Amino acid sequence: MIQRSAQNFINALRPGDRVSIVAFKTEIKDKRAGPVSELVSGLTDDRAALRSALERVNTSNGTPYYDGILKIVENVFKDPPRSEFRGRRALVALTDGVDSTSASDFDEIKEALEKAGIICYFIKVNTREYFEQNLLGDCEVAIRFSAAQIRRYYKKFSPNSKIEKAADFCQLGDFERLAVSKKLYELADTEMNLLAKASGGKVFPVGDLSEARVAFKSVADEIGTKYSLGYYSSNEKHDGTYRKIKVAVKGLPAGTLIRAREGYTAPAR
Repeated sequence: MIQRSAQNFINALRPGDRVSIVAFKTEIKDKRAGPVSELVSGLTDDRAALRSALERVNTSNGTPYYDGILKIVENVFKDPPRSEFRGRRALVALTDGVDSTSASDFDEIKEALEKAGIICYFIKVNTREYFEQNLLGDCEVAIRFSAAQIRRYYKKFSPNSKIEKAADFCQLGDFERLAVSKKLYELADTEMNLLAKASGGKVFPVGDLSEARVAFKSVADEIGTKYSLGYYSSNEKHDGTYRKIKVAVKGLPAGTLIRAREGYTAPAR
C-alpha cells in the first residue's frame, strides 16, 4: 500500500517534476543485521524508472529516520539547482517520525534542511497503538526499543536524574516501557511540526495507510500551487548567519492563514 500510495503521488505531479526516492533496508555488516538509509533513485522525471525503483523498496528491522533525511540533503540536493530546474525543493516523508538507530540527531537535520531551503511535508502514520500492544511482557519476544532510543530518552527527559538508568531494553519494566514510548512519540510529533512550520510545509495525520493515498494527493496539489516570492535583502553581509523572515498579506478575508519559511541562511561568501 505504501508503494501504491507513493506511485499515485508521482502520477499526480506535473510533467517535468523530478522525484528521488530514499527508503530503509536491512544490511549485514560484521555478521550483524542492521537498518540503513538507502538512495533508491536519484532525481529523475522518468516515471517508468521511478515505478521500478518503488518496486525495489522493502522493509528494515529499524528506522534510521534522521540519517535518511540527512541523505536527502547531502545526496539528493547536494548541488545548487541548474538553470533549467528552478522550482521548489520538497521533502515528502511517510513516517511516524520515531527514530530508532540514526547516528545523526535532530538538531543536525534541522540545520541542514534550513540551509538547503527544503519544504518539509510529513504524512504521519500513527503506529503507537500497534507498537505498545507488542511492547509489554517477555523482553525476549516483545518489540523493543533500540539502545539509541533508550539513550535519547534519558538524555532528553531526565538528564540530571539520580535514578539508575537502564542500559538495554530488558532492564525496563512494563510501566517504564510505556513511559519511554509515550515520550518518544510526543518528541516525534513535536519535531515533525517544528520542521514543517519552519519550512512552510505541513503535517498530514492519517489514521492508517489506506488514508495515505489521499494525503499524498494533497501534498502534490500543495507543491503545485505554492507561490515563490523573492526579494533583495538590505543586509548585504555574507556571514553565513540564519536570518528570520515574516510574510504578511493585505486585503484578504479575516482568517486567511499563511504558511511560509521562517527564515534562510545567508551565503558565507
